[in-house]
Amino acid sequence: MLKSGMQPPQAGIADDLTIDADLLQSTKPTLYIGIIGTLVLQEGANFRVAPFAREFINCIRERFRMTFLTRLSETAAREVARLVDAEISYTHHKKGLGKVSGIDFARNFIWIDDAPNSRDLMRLAEERCSAQLITVNGKDGVTRSTLKKVEACLESLASQPI
Repeated sequence: MLKSGMQPPQAGIADDLTIDADLLQSTKPTLYIGIIGTLVLQEGANFRVAPFAREFINCIRERFRMTFLTRLSETAAREVARLVDAEISYTHHKKGLGKVSGIDFARNFIWIDDAPNSRDLMRLAEERCSAQLITVNGKDGVTRSTLKKVEACLESLASQPI
């Protein structure tokens, strides 16, 4: 007999089940994002948010740990995150070693950038991760096509053993 106000337990749901948000976040793949040419477009000396940037972030935010991989300062990166209304971390990379020096190759990841340099491309090839780089046209930034490529790459990552 249930006391007044109590609900019967639901089948399959534990009363003490809690989900640790940090643990859930740590199991997501990392999406490394360049800033200039992907989320922000440069027009001469001026910058503007790419037309599809906010929608792109809204579509992927729940599926990834997003991290900026950029030559911009952390302060500038935080401002871009504010402009696209997202929590995006920032990783440092070693100058002279390319942006990929900021990638954690032990974790599943995808990297979006408009202009990876040859050192970046060689390191990705050495790590057998070239397919995890999605390049975008720096004049358009991220687009619906980019989103489709990210989704396809995410499916590929999910089918690989960790």
